[in-house]
Amino acid sequence: MFSACSNTLNFDLMKRLLFLILLIAWPVDASDPTFVYQGEVAGVFCSVCSAHVKTALMKIKGVKDVKIKIAPEGQLPKLIVTATTDHLTRDDAVKALGEQAKNFDIRTLNLVQPASTAKAH
Repeated sequence: MFSACSNTLNFDLMKRLLFLILLIAWPVDASDPTFVYQGEVAGVFCSVCSAHVKTALMKIKGVKDVKIKIAPEGQLPKLIVTATTDHLTRDDAVKALGEQAKNFDIRTLNLVQPASTAKAH
């Protein structure tokens, strides 16, 4: 019975050591700044519309995430874009939509949160 406890203790110790090694060795890219943009987009009424806009905007260099929050009746859906560039413009977003720009109208897109460094994994 003592050897079973000893093996369990050794296994727990090995798991903890492996966790510490991975924690130390895990690559952290804190050099990429993150910028958050907010705006409004007309023409988004459902998840399919939202997917079209998200897919198009994700193709812009530096864009890391796109969220669209459907708004209550009478208001425009909110667009939230996270990017590694501080030069993202409404025109960039409209250009990325291409032919879809006739269906969706990005009314505004403004930088609301200046750079913050990426968080560790």
